Amino acid sequence: MSTGVVVAIVLGGVVLLAAGVTVLIVAILRGRRKHAAMSAPAARAALTGRGWTFAERDDAWIPVYDRQHDRRGWAEPLRRPPRATAARNVVTGVHRGRQFVAATFDTVHAGKHQPERAIWVAAPAAHPMLSAKRIVGPQNAVNRSIGRGGVQLGDEAFDRGFEIHCDDEAFAQAVFGPELKALLLQDPRNIQGLVLRGEYLDVFDPVGDHRNPDELTAALDVRCDILDRIPVWSRA
Repeated sequence: MSTGVVVAIVLGGVVLLAAGVTVLIVAILRGRRKHAAMSAPAARAALTGRGWTFAERDDAWIPVYDRQHDRRGWAEPLRRPPRATAARNVVTGVHRGRQFVAATFDTVHAGKHQPERAIWVAAPAAHPMLSAKRIVGPQNAVNRSIGRGGVQLGDEAFDRGFEIHCDDEAFAQAVFGPELKALLLQDPRNIQGLVLRGEYLDVFDPVGDHRNPDELTAALDVRCDILDRIPVWSRA
């Protein structure tokens, strides 16, 4: 093989590699632009177009946040519950017939200041406090061995995959019927768990910018799908 042919092959490979890198960089930049945070005016226009309201700050929601956390958590029963100091990027409205609020709260808990995103959909009735979190492998069995394993539903697959805590075991048994358990175990939307506090349901799920109406709608659909599958509300 002549030197010229070798050089041509090498140069051709370099060109192809450079083209591939260029395509990759363009794709990454487009993806970043697509998922970049919206400006406040753009968010307001997009959200009001859905019939929802938007406020860059609305501290009237601070006491609502505090009310959701008035009961102490199971993991930290001796600590004071978190408290909000500000409510930012607050979106309110109705989705699938249910009231909702989505916001980022500035919070203080255990001496630490940190933001907390909330996307709350109103529950249909008063309820005991309840949480369910997806767990990995034998974690639930280990937690049970030290007295922190939570409520067992008697469903091996679900008990292995989720750890449930609730003030009222009968309520937990009523909430997690076959349809909800199937949704949490099989849904492809990466639902990592849920929590019922105060008046609202929230979900542990990945949401980039709750001011983006498409992302918010998807998150609200998850919450409404969960509420649609809770067949019974126990004692109010």
